[in-house]
Amino acid sequence: MKAVFVGPKFGNSAVRIEETGITDPGREDVLVKVVAAGLNPLDYNLINGNIVYNLKPVPHIPGSEVIGIVERESRSFKKGQRVMVYNRVFDGTCEMCRTHREHLCTNGGIWGVVTNGGYSEYVTVPEKNAIAIPDSIDNDTAVSIPIGALTAYRALKRAGASAGKKLLVYGASGNTGIFAIQFAGIMGMDVYGVSRKDWVREYGCTEVFGDGKVPDQFRADIVMNSLGTLFWDDAVKHIQTGGTLVSFGVLTGREAKLDIASLYTREVSIIGSTGGDLKDLTETLEIMKTHKFRVPVAKRFAFNDIGEALEEYSRIRDGRIIIEFA
Repeated sequence: MKAVFVGPKFGNSAVRIEETGITDPGREDVLVKVVAAGLNPLDYNLINGNIVYNLKPVPHIPGSEVIGIVERESRSFKKGQRVMVYNRVFDGTCEMCRTHREHLCTNGGIWGVVTNGGYSEYVTVPEKNAIAIPDSIDNDTAVSIPIGALTAYRALKRAGASAGKKLLVYGASGNTGIFAIQFAGIMGMDVYGVSRKDWVREYGCTEVFGDGKVPDQFRADIVMNSLGTLFWDDAVKHIQTGGTLVSFGVLTGREAKLDIASLYTREVSIIGSTGGDLKDLTETLEIMKTHKFRVPVAKRFAFNDIGEALEEYSRIRDGRIIIEFA
């Protein structure tokens, strides 16, 4: 089969397509013929050497958002079944796993980072990582669930999202932002976005503020910042007294300053969130089975055109990039 490789040199120009073998599935594994994969900040940063997590192996096959078709019948799946890959490596035995926080497994990590990922024609994954896709969810939405939807849902859940609360989303036109807006709307929240893209109103924003142009007096019960350093000060400023800032991205940097007095005198909570556990994923799919979600797609690229996809990713665009393996 063919797969995308990067390393030991990194960068968009270092990506290449090579022939490699298919890992023969064991009794508790499933072989999946990849249909589509997402290109997201995690993959893009990995390819360009900006790696937060331990990377192995090198050379490396990236790709942490993948859907496909079961190629061979296994104990739990029939051939032809549509599945997504739950992109967390977990052993099921550590304290995190025993308390149903598989995504924080002390002996695991992100599939596609601590293991080879899904930018290949086939992947072999443990059956526990193969998740059946409900028929009501289309491919564009499904391929965006393992990172975009799951991350947004858990972040809202950890921040205490509920009906009547006000949410401010930085990076509202991004993959997680679009899902956060839609989940929050279903939860009965009043949603505001920060984005250069006014079209995010179509996904459920009451109002959209241009980058860095949130009115000084504006306050929200929950502020979601997936962008990192650039908007950190602004995000903290707009938290309501007793409110919460939830963060899960470092796209514009990973360091920030904080006024500690402002933190405790306003009883503000700042929490981190990353991905989601299997229960979160089950809840996400249950919501998405009964509510229609939309995903803006800027462009689709064939597997062999990965270089062009990476170039497009670096540009300002309307929607996400999907890589197809038909």
